[in-house]
This record gives sequence, C-alpha cells and structure tokens, in this order.
Amino acid sequence: MTMSYHPLRITTLSPVHIGCDEDFEPSNFVIDDGLLHALAPADLAAALDNNDKQKLQHLADERNPIGAIQQFFKQRRAHLAQFARQQIDVVADIAQVYEKAGIPQQQSHDGRNIYNQLRMARTAFNPLDGTPYLPGSSLKGSIRTAWLNHLNKGKAFTGRKEDSSQLQQHLLGYSAGKFENDPFRSVALADAHAPEEQLAPPTRILYAISKKKKPSERAPSELKVFLETVRETLPDAFSSELRLTGKISWNALCDACNTFYRPQLESELRHVTFAPLLDLQWRALISTLLANELGELIAARQGFLLRVGKHSGAESITLDGARSIKIMGAKGQSTSYRPETTEKRFASATRAATSNLLPFGWIWVSGCDDAHQYLAVTVQQQIAQHASPILEAHAERLAAADTRAEARREAQRRQAEEAAARQAKEQAKAEAAAAREQALATMTPNQRQIEEFHHFCQKRAEQLGKHQEALNDKIHSRARELLAKARDNAEWTAEEKRALAEVISEWLPKLVCAETDRLTADRKTGLWTK
Repeated sequence: MTMSYHPLRITTLSPVHIGCDEDFEPSNFVIDDGLLHALAPADLAAALDNNDKQKLQHLADERNPIGAIQQFFKQRRAHLAQFARQQIDVVADIAQVYEKAGIPQQQSHDGRNIYNQLRMARTAFNPLDGTPYLPGSSLKGSIRTAWLNHLNKGKAFTGRKEDSSQLQQHLLGYSAGKFENDPFRSVALADAHAPEEQLAPPTRILYAISKKKKPSERAPSELKVFLETVRETLPDAFSSELRLTGKISWNALCDACNTFYRPQLESELRHVTFAPLLDLQWRALISTLLANELGELIAARQGFLLRVGKHSGAESITLDGARSIKIMGAKGQSTSYRPETTEKRFASATRAATSNLLPFGWIWVSGCDDAHQYLAVTVQQQIAQHASPILEAHAERLAAADTRAEARREAQRRQAEEAAARQAKEQAKAEAAAAREQALATMTPNQRQIEEFHHFCQKRAEQLGKHQEALNDKIHSRARELLAKARDNAEWTAEEKRALAEVISEWLPKLVCAETDRLTADRKTGLWTK
C-alpha cells in the first residue's frame, strides 16, 4: 500500500459558514461601535459587580425575561465590551437591528410581547479560543461529492431519492454495512486551522438572503438569517494535511474536484440574473484568477476548488445527471423535483441585498510543489491586495484586545498583591494580638499596666504621625497618673518602677511637645521629678 502526504494551504475565495449548532445570543454578546463583542462566562463574572449579578439573576427568573435581559446587556454594552476576548465585525444593517434589542417587535394572539431573538449562527470554532476552523469532515465531504460525480460520469439515477445511498455504494464499490470497504476510509484529512505564524482568520456577521434565478418566479422568503462567516479572500488562511493510502491519487482527486466545482463557480460568475448582483471587484478578481494563474495551477494539478459549508447550494452537493432537488411549491401547490434549484442564497452586507452580493463557501485548497510556487505566490499576492483592509483592521482589533487584556491582568495582579498584603498584615496583627494576650496572662497586675501604657503609646504614635500632642494631653496625663500609682503604692517593686521609667523616658519625648516641661524619671533610683 502506497501512501502520499500533502501539506495543504487553504484560501477563502468567498464567505464560508460551517454550522456548529451554536449561536451568539444577546446574553453572551453586545454590539458596540460596529463590532460584536463575544462574552464568555468568565468575562461576565469579571465585568459585573454583585448588584448587577443579582439584578440579572432576578431578570432571568421572570416569566418572559427576553426583552429585559436584552435591555440589561445593551445598556451596559460600552462597559462589557472592554471585557470581551473576541471581537467580530458586524455589518451596519445588523448593528442597527441590535439598537432595537429589548423593544417588542409585535404581539402574539394572546397579547404577549414578541422580541427579535437576535440569534446569530456561529461558524465552526475552536472552543478554547473562539477562533474559526474548517472541520476535516466538511472538507472531506465536499471532496467525496466530487469523487462520486467523477465516478458517475453524468448518468441519471433511476432509483428513489431516499435510496441514494445505494448509488454511493455502487459507485464506490462496497455493499451496505461494509463501510470498511469504502475507499474514502483511505483518505485522511485533518481539521484546517490558522497557521501558527499567522493571526486567526477574521470573521464577519452578515445576512444570508435568497435570490430567485428568474425574476418571474415567486418572490423568495423575506426571512433574513444572521450568519457568522469566515471572511472572503483570505490568502493561506488555514493549513491542513491530506494523506492518501489507497487507490485514490492526488492527481485524480484534483481532477475530480476541479471538474465538478470549477464549472459551478464560473456559472455563478456569469449567471444572467446573479452576476450583476455580485460584488464587482470580487467578481473581477476571481474571474481574472481563473483565467490566468489559478487556472494554470488547476491545469497542473497543484490544488483544487471546493465548496463547503451551509448555503453552498443543492447543485454543489448533488451529482451531475443524477440531481433530483426538492422544490417547495407555492401555497396550495404540490412539491416537485427538478435537476436544479429555483433560487440561491447569497451573503449580503445589507438587508435590501440589491448589490455587492457574494456566494457562500468557495475555497482554494493548495498543495503546490516548488516548481509552481511562482504561480501560487502571484495568486496569493492578488488576493492579499483585496484582503489588505480586512486584515489590517483585524490586526488592529486584536492588538487593542490584547492591550485591554494586559491592562486587566495588570489590574488583577495589583489587586491580588494588595489583597495578599492586607491579609498578611491582618494575620500579623492577629498573631501579635494573640502573643500580647498570652504575654499579659503571665504578667503581674503592675506589669500589665506598664504594657498597656506601652501599647497605648504605640497606638497614639500611629494616630499622631509626625505630630506631637500638648502638655497635659492624653499621654502626659496618663503617664502622671501611672507615676503617682507607682510612687504611692508599696506593691510596686523597684524592678517594675524601673520598667515604667524606661517606657516613659522612651515615649514621652517622642509624643509630647518639646517646648513643654516633661516628666522625667531617674531609672537608677526610681525617684520621679517634674
């Protein structure tokens, strides 16, 4: 068994959305200044104080909390945006829709307010950092469709639509339940992630809208879907690897994919209805590349076109000659099956969707060898010119986010240090107090009075700072009273008197004004003078 290994670089030609069954919802994002700021639970925990957390919990417990919760987040968006770890470009029309968050859009038959849910479908992403990626299963599925089309050679499928799996088994040469004989088990394709040396590809939230192929056909649904998409025209945005260990060769795979997908892309570029609606610069770029360097790479089997993800169109996931696409009839009309669809979905920056549209899902998968690198480089340079404003804005956003994150980490570090210092100080204070209480318990009553006066002087020094108090104020008066007790009470020993004399001699000069007379003590004789 021979094996061939092919490192791949993947360039997005048009917006790509690969569904992952997860949405951005108003409780985990805010839109501010044209960006959706995605908020992880940890971000919210850091951004909201206890009062806001309690308020949010109270709102969540209400019977119909959607509107109030939307208002809660929208009112705090400028603050919350500073804590988001991910920022996503949002087209202006969708940002305007967000301005109505928390405002009822209509009422149900029973009088309940109905709000725009503002769910925005996420494209496949890495759960660790939120960056987009292309699942290997999606890429392999598109390759499989092209390979089946290659094997089918345009023949019609006479069986029932629900028995199409039989066609796959027939074309690939394995029987039902014998998946181990499926030749695509020898095709291994890794998930495609951003190359280590590059920034993660930027995404954008826009509309997915339907357009009829013939204006005479009934108008498409007015439902506008919000999708997160990997941006178009990103050169070498992802890297992956392909391993072939069976009968399917690299050259045959390239031919199958390009033979199937290239005519579909070219058809969209020149479609009588759709072509005038496409973004003119994008259409010119892709057409020029196909007619020149990209076309040469295709002819030399240096890579292949694929169409992946949602809204790629039924034609891109069915076989030439064997298509039987379900077409829903108008109200009151029966469902029919046709060899092509009556409408297509496009990515649009505006709700009106009258111009500058882009098709979904087109990518270029490059496995270019050294001999053809000059062509690959030229393709990437032309695409990079189109992507330059997108990538520059993306880099600036990431740099700003890193700066904010670093500032938060520094603030958290300082807070942690201050909290540790406070804790250490409180612990030392508690230990000192415990030690003092233990020491006091072993002292005589007179020694305890001396120690209490000593402690009083220390506390008073903290209160006064660099200042001193006047004669006959707190310390001076308390010292006089204590001296009188020591002098007049026979129970005071000479050692206790000397200890009192040392404390008074140490602290009074520090705490009582120098201009005043001071109490002095003769520590040797125990005699006290004024």
